[in-house]
Amino acid sequence: MNIKQAQQLSGVSADNIRFYEKQGLLRPRRNPANGYREYCEEDIHTLKLIRALRMLDMPLEEIRAVLSGCLPLSTAANQQKRRLEERSCQLSAAIRLCSEFTSLPDPEGLDIDGLLARMEAPEVRDGFFQDWLRDYHRVALAEHEKRFTFLPDEAVTTPKEFSAALFQYARENDLDLIVTKESMYPEFTINGIEYTASRNYTAVRGCPVASIHCQVLHPEDFEPQDISPFRRRIQKLFHFFWLPALLCLFILLPRADLFASWEGWVLAAFVLVLVGTGSLRSWLLFYNENGKTGKK
Repeated sequence: MNIKQAQQLSGVSADNIRFYEKQGLLRPRRNPANGYREYCEEDIHTLKLIRALRMLDMPLEEIRAVLSGCLPLSTAANQQKRRLEERSCQLSAAIRLCSEFTSLPDPEGLDIDGLLARMEAPEVRDGFFQDWLRDYHRVALAEHEKRFTFLPDEAVTTPKEFSAALFQYARENDLDLIVTKESMYPEFTINGIEYTASRNYTAVRGCPVASIHCQVLHPEDFEPQDISPFRRRIQKLFHFFWLPALLCLFILLPRADLFASWEGWVLAAFVLVLVGTGSLRSWLLFYNENGKTGKK
């Protein structure tokens, strides 16, 4: 198809198509007989993707890296999301200042020094509680994106069986999965995101049951970078251990007399270790079970 047809199918103007070609984002083949460009369905898909990413205001350099395979789309989207969030805060402050301008009859009554100070000051965030809840929601969402667990239908005892279990899981959830390293600790990609996996066993009514635990190879790409590392650690501990901590309180607090003797302290420590071990085992084997589905 020619450039006019490509324009109609992709929604990208002919001038922009030529511009993207000059920038190396698009490489249509040339007709050897006349040298004219000939666009195929893959070129149309690429143009639509470029159009979508440009609507997100993603820089051309990052779009080029995504199209060349140097940068996963998920990583580029996270980076752009952070930029848009920062810009959103700046725009909110600008909108409030515009509201102040509407109440002024003329520039003579404007406190320009105070205005500049407010514009240059950092954005005042919400109260501590709302701020903590918002950050906790983002940390919890990142943890669910970083790892997931599923139970294979068959035993997993060889690298080939491990790959077969991964492919079956991908087919059931409509995922684009590619195994890049076949082993008992395989590496693979899901929709361009790199993962590694391990096999664990747990007992169900005395019978061993395999559990496949998958985790991204580069978890740092999913961390909300605008949240301090200390706050992220505290919120992760709360995310994973709030239930066992609450359970310990219900068990131990009604028996305050336990702490009157060293035996009571030993029993309390035993309960904490037991609950903590059970929680760690549950996290390793069942955390975010079947959580990475094609519907996400």
